[in-house]
Amino acid sequence: MNDDRHKNTPRGQLELGLGEQINALISASHALNVKTAARFDPSIQPAGFHIIRWLYSYGPTSATMLAESTAMDRSSVSRLVKQLELLGYVKREASPDDRRGILLSLTELGRQKTIDALKEKEFVFYEHISRWDDEQLENFIGMLRDFNGFDHK
Repeated sequence: MNDDRHKNTPRGQLELGLGEQINALISASHALNVKTAARFDPSIQPAGFHIIRWLYSYGPTSATMLAESTAMDRSSVSRLVKQLELLGYVKREASPDDRRGILLSLTELGRQKTIDALKEKEFVFYEHISRWDDEQLENFIGMLRDFNGFDHK
């Protein structure tokens, strides 16, 4: 809401506080992603690790889908994938559905290094929630799902 009068209401103050906390989470997550990328391989850019992380989470995909899903332009994805292939983290293979199509996926080395790098990142987040009971954690997950526009399970 762009109404400045709203900022002076209790609800407006709560919304500003929420914005501050979301910004803090995004900033901390970004800093942790950069640190995790350096742990994975200091020679690659964080954007390269973003590709690695996407492939780890979602599995084999085309370069076009990877570019769309990571909000990167096709030429950047192509350049980064080439570097990741040369380093032995990503491989290309024929699509089982369309032999002319090419799918990108992680190699076993890429997969194992991703797991190792993510352990540190996960530890930081798990440390933050370690004092919560299961109900608090379930509520937090539910609220995040709602906030992110996912159906509540």
